[in-house]
Amino acid sequence: MQVGIIGLPTAGKTTLFNILTGAQAETHRYGAEKKEANVGVAKVPDSRLDFLSSLYNPKKTTPATIEFVDVAGLVPGEARSGGFSPSLIGALRQVDALIHVVRAFPDDELLHPAGSINPQRDTDELAMELTFADLAVIEKRIERLRADVMKKKGAEQVTAQRELEVMEKCNKALENEIPLRDVELTEDEKRLLRGYTFLSSKPLLVVLNIGESQITEPPTVGTPSLALSAQVESDIAQMPEADRAEFLEALSLTEPARDRLIRFAYESLGLQSFFTVGEDEVRAWTITRGDTAVVAASKIHSDIARGFIRAEVVAFDTLKELGSWNAAREKGALRLEGKEYVMQDGDCVNFRFSV
Repeated sequence: MQVGIIGLPTAGKTTLFNILTGAQAETHRYGAEKKEANVGVAKVPDSRLDFLSSLYNPKKTTPATIEFVDVAGLVPGEARSGGFSPSLIGALRQVDALIHVVRAFPDDELLHPAGSINPQRDTDELAMELTFADLAVIEKRIERLRADVMKKKGAEQVTAQRELEVMEKCNKALENEIPLRDVELTEDEKRLLRGYTFLSSKPLLVVLNIGESQITEPPTVGTPSLALSAQVESDIAQMPEADRAEFLEALSLTEPARDRLIRFAYESLGLQSFFTVGEDEVRAWTITRGDTAVVAASKIHSDIARGFIRAEVVAFDTLKELGSWNAAREKGALRLEGKEYVMQDGDCVNFRFSV
C-alpha cells in the first residue's frame, strides 16, 4: 500500500517525507525541484504492539509498515493547461491515498510559486487539478461508451449502457466540483469503476505546514486537515528519545504529528492489524478491513493458508487483561475460528495448519 505526498514547490513535501520515513532525501528550493519520486517506508506506531512486546519480551518485534512516495512538485494550473505530465499522472495513479502538503508558514526568502501564502487557495487549486485530470479521462470514456451503446447488441450493449450511466453520474459530480470520493455509489457502480484509478476518488488528507509561531493557533482551510510544522517535527525526529517528551510538552503537543499522520494513512486505506505473539517474535501484520482468517494466514505464508485448519483467536484487550495465552485458554477466552471468520482489528492469532 502506498501513500503519495503531493503539493506545490516549497510546500515542504520532501521534509515531511523525511520525517515520516527517516530518510534523508535532498530538499530543493523553488526552481530547482527534483524530477524523480522519493520512496520510503514508515513504521506504523501501535501501542498494542508495544504492550505485547513488553509482555513477551521477544527476540524481535516487527511493526506494520506503510510506504510513502514523495512526488515531484506540482505546477499551478498544470492540469487545466494541458494535463499533468505522464510521469506525474503515473505516480499519482499508482498510490492508494494522497497527502496534500499546503504551505502556511511565512518565509520571505523562500518564494511561493503563486507569489503569496494562501492555504485556502492552494487547497482549492489542487482539488481542481485532480478534478480536471479525472474529467479528461471520463469525457473520453463517455464518448467511447456512447458509440458502443449505438453499435453493440445484447449483453454487451447492456453492459456499455450501465457503465455509461455511472460515468455520466461521475462527470456531473466533477462538473459540480464534487470529488469522486464523496459520490455515493452502489456496490455494482463501484465494481464498474474498479478498473479506473481516478485521482479524486483516493482518500485525501490536507497537511498544513505551519511555522512554529502558528502551532497554538493554526490556520484552517474548510476541509479535514492536520496542521504541523515540518521544521519542528524534523527537529523532534532528530532528538534523543529522552528529550522528546519534554520538548513536546513545552509546545503543548501530546505526541509527534508524524505518528498521527501515519495512523491516518493506515486507517484511510481501510487497513487494520492482527498480531502473532511468541518468544521469538511479536509481529503486527497488515490486512484490509473485512479480510477473512484464511486471507490473514496467507500474509504470513501461503502454506499456512493452503493447509489452514483453524485459527486460535484472542482479542487484544482480552489478552492484555488476562496476561497470557494460557490464561486466555483456561478462562475460555480463546476462540477457534474457521476460514471464513472476518478478522477484527487487534486480533491475536495462532494458525493451526497442515501441509
